Amino acid sequence: MAIHKTLVTISFFCCAFLLSAQNHQERFESIDVQHYKFEIHLSDSSDNIEGRTIVSVKILEPAENLILDLIDTNSDNKGMIVHSVIQNGKEYSFQHKNQQIIISLERKTRPGEILDFYISYSGVPADGLVISKNSHGQRTFFGDNWPDRARHWLPTVDHPSDKATLEFKVYAPRHYEVISNGYLVERKELPGNMKFTHWKEDIPLSTKLMVIGVADFVVGNKTIYSEIPVSSWVFEKDTAQGLKNYKYGTEALDFFSELIGPYSFEKLAHVQSKTRYGGMENASCIFYHERTATSDQSQERLFAHEVAHQWFGNSVTEQNWHHVWLSEGFATYLTHVYRQHLYGEKIFREDLKNDRNRVIGYAKRKSAPIIDTSVTEYTNLLNTNSYQKAAWVLHMLREDLHDELFFKGLRKYYADFQNATALTNDFRNVMESVSGKDLNEFFEQWFWQAGHPVVNVDWKQKENQLSIHIKQTQKNIFSFPLDVLIQFENGSSKRETIDVKKSECSIAFNLEHKVKDIVLDPGVKLLFEVN
Repeated sequence: MAIHKTLVTISFFCCAFLLSAQNHQERFESIDVQHYKFEIHLSDSSDNIEGRTIVSVKILEPAENLILDLIDTNSDNKGMIVHSVIQNGKEYSFQHKNQQIIISLERKTRPGEILDFYISYSGVPADGLVISKNSHGQRTFFGDNWPDRARHWLPTVDHPSDKATLEFKVYAPRHYEVISNGYLVERKELPGNMKFTHWKEDIPLSTKLMVIGVADFVVGNKTIYSEIPVSSWVFEKDTAQGLKNYKYGTEALDFFSELIGPYSFEKLAHVQSKTRYGGMENASCIFYHERTATSDQSQERLFAHEVAHQWFGNSVTEQNWHHVWLSEGFATYLTHVYRQHLYGEKIFREDLKNDRNRVIGYAKRKSAPIIDTSVTEYTNLLNTNSYQKAAWVLHMLREDLHDELFFKGLRKYYADFQNATALTNDFRNVMESVSGKDLNEFFEQWFWQAGHPVVNVDWKQKENQLSIHIKQTQKNIFSFPLDVLIQFENGSSKRETIDVKKSECSIAFNLEHKVKDIVLDPGVKLLFEVN
């Protein structure tokens, strides 16, 4: 996901997040959703939608109730009204309150049993499915579910840990084109100037990625990469500039497939949309903010970021929102790696320097670890820590392990957790198995501890001995290697590495030449700040 700089102020219902966090584990231990079959009816005459969803649930432990997330109506008469819940032809009693459907199962379920619940509902979504107009005044419908906004229009277990396959059957006025996850099963015109479109996704997804896009689209830039259809979907009135801006169809797809592993999904569509973000990495159909199709700026970096998410965030999904760096940090760093491949080391190091400056600036405003479990309003997790700082930690891990082991570890992590979910320790375990190193201290200080090294460095030369004194001035002490470039007055230079493990350390070097100056971290390998 890329954050659009003008769209960073977002309000959510904090109490709903708390409720979700408290209730999820109990549900996760007792049920596992296998498949969603969403049927959505849209119209041009009203924002009211009609929904019919079949939720296929595998019973893990006997339970008296089945709990799904779905926003009930609010004071503005927005939200969903559930009309019925049916299982095996029998109507079940239920309660719809506190943003949940609580279904009374009426009998003791058996572990391993799979039950299909048919839920009929309707209403005006307050969020999640964004019904609005694009910049040309044309009506559009776009799913925008992150972090747990699917519950505004879809009855689900709305948590990243519960992945399921899905299909969308959309009934909409005939002039619209409909895009969704997966592959197209059927598209046909219906009486009454209506159209039916059926998309199906056979790869399990988290609810944050289950979307539809409905607009007056033009589809272009069609190509095939390794049997994967790639295309661009832009608003009809933005056709020329939009298809030009969305030309980056296969470059990043090709690069990441070779670097990390095979692409998981059945297609890749780049879609102009009304997402509140700069880009939202919905699996196999990435939604970009509508201005990206008309901007004079290149969209290459944005496309690379969102395509990287198809591996990390979509296929390998963070099991909990607090570990969102496994999505955003990976996408941010892999975008740098992609640009390193295209444009070389100089651009790569400049990108890292820019990110380091952002991390330093953010830390002055807010001191928090990358994995910040105190956050309950999950959109606040989309910050410099989970993007740029996490990317920097991956870079330092790469420097520590070197390229062969680092990318071998990434490939193994992807292979081990492809189409599943993972936590930070899962990634650490993989990198330890590949490298043979104990990475516990590294992960503890960089992911679970706030801040970064802030150092005072003094040096002096007496005859042939150079003495360097380093003092960490931040609250939490870090352990790290610090590269130093020693520049001599005769124009030559020498590199040394100092292992900093305490709040203060001193080291001396015997040298044959007079020192002119020293340069800290000449290779841009360390996230640190000079005080």
